[in-house]
Amino acid sequence: MADRRRRYTADEVQGIEEGDEIRRAIFDGLSFHGVSLKECLFEECSFENADLRNVRLSSAVFRDCNLANANVAGAVLFGAEFERCKLLGVDFREVERTEALVFRGCNLDLADFRGLDLSGAVLDRSSLVEADLSLTDLKKASFVEADLTRVSLREAVFQQTDLRGANLTGWDLRRLELKGTIMDRGQIEQLVQELGIQVV
Repeated sequence: MADRRRRYTADEVQGIEEGDEIRRAIFDGLSFHGVSLKECLFEECSFENADLRNVRLSSAVFRDCNLANANVAGAVLFGAEFERCKLLGVDFREVERTEALVFRGCNLDLADFRGLDLSGAVLDRSSLVEADLSLTDLKKASFVEADLTRVSLREAVFQQTDLRGANLTGWDLRRLELKGTIMDRGQIEQLVQELGIQVV
């Protein structure tokens, strides 16, 4: 069956305006330089390898989109929402304004958030396998039912960070300072067992 999504050209990208609603579009490899996507809605769109550097994504909503390997350096993410999106390997280190940022049910495996302020961010039910959260501020961030297998958390700051139901496989209590996290009893038992302590 043929793909019924519309492939945009570079010129058509320049015609996108704030608040536009776009469904089933392909933007793979295109540059959004000089375009503001503030308050736009994108559903079932592909931005694979797209250049979103310095683009305003404030309050934009992405649903069921593929942003794998998109370049988002300098992008403004204030209030942006990503739902069931593929963001595999995306480097978020140089993004701007991360307040009220939401990732729900997203694939963020191998993503790099190193050094970001993710306080208050929602990453519920997302997969962050082997993602880098080193040096991040995770105060009041939510990772409910997320897959945090082998996540790098070196010097991350926790305070009321909600980890309930998250997969913590590969976490080492000997190396992590987890003071300020919220966990369920099963997770605590799992971490203690990884230290070689038997819980009866």
